Amino acid sequence: MLKLYSKKILINLLFTSIAVGLFSCGSTKHLKYFQDLPDSTKLAAIKLPAYTPAVTHAGDILSVEIFTIDLNATISVNAVSNAPIATTGGANIDYEPNGLIVDKNGEIDVPELGKIAVENLTIEQVQAVVKARAMTYFNDPIVIVKSKSFKLTFLGEFQKTGTFIIQRPKLTIVDALGLSGGLTDYGRRDDILLLRQNQDNTLSTIRINLLSSNILKSPYYYLQSNDVLLANPTRSKGIVTDQTFSRYLTLYSLIGSLLTTFIVLIKH
Repeated sequence: MLKLYSKKILINLLFTSIAVGLFSCGSTKHLKYFQDLPDSTKLAAIKLPAYTPAVTHAGDILSVEIFTIDLNATISVNAVSNAPIATTGGANIDYEPNGLIVDKNGEIDVPELGKIAVENLTIEQVQAVVKARAMTYFNDPIVIVKSKSFKLTFLGEFQKTGTFIIQRPKLTIVDALGLSGGLTDYGRRDDILLLRQNQDNTLSTIRINLLSSNILKSPYYYLQSNDVLLANPTRSKGIVTDQTFSRYLTLYSLIGSLLTTFIVLIKH
């Protein structure tokens, strides 16, 4: 009876040791974003920063499409913007997709419509200006203008790295996390470097802490074209890999020893 009782104790000890070993192999706390937000049972309203639409500058690429009752009337206009863009691995690598390039004078040359000044105008304002010009050539035209030069680059410890061209101007840091697949397990959530090119040919460097919800209220919540996000690693991948291997080796050794002892007791 005593021997059977000892075996039961050892079995319980075996499974307890395995469970402790598995759960002690690592913590996921450092992998969570916005850790200061309350849990899901509590509502927290966050006032987002005001969004300032981007304006058009020389070198930007715009897509201009015009639709009328007579579809053939605007073929030459729409052909410029409808050619496919080369892509690789989900990231657009061609930074000069077909479209209308804003020249050094801040103008675009639209087929059938001629040159139109768009410098320092938002996309909505460009659309209104193009429509006003199109109405002198076509009946009840529908004009759609999009930016084809919103470029965002991910470097370092993101799941997906590279340069993406995005055809929507309003992009947030949360959108960027979704686009990149988030950070790897080695990426530092509290040390994301944002590199931003300014119009005066300077470069701003901003540190972003994704462990805090303060970024959701920051002016850097909204990203701009040509922004670069660099995710720094927590430590050398080699060291992390070695430490992880050592932890698992220790765990497996423990399990092996307990199993050996268990088998010996069973036989006796």
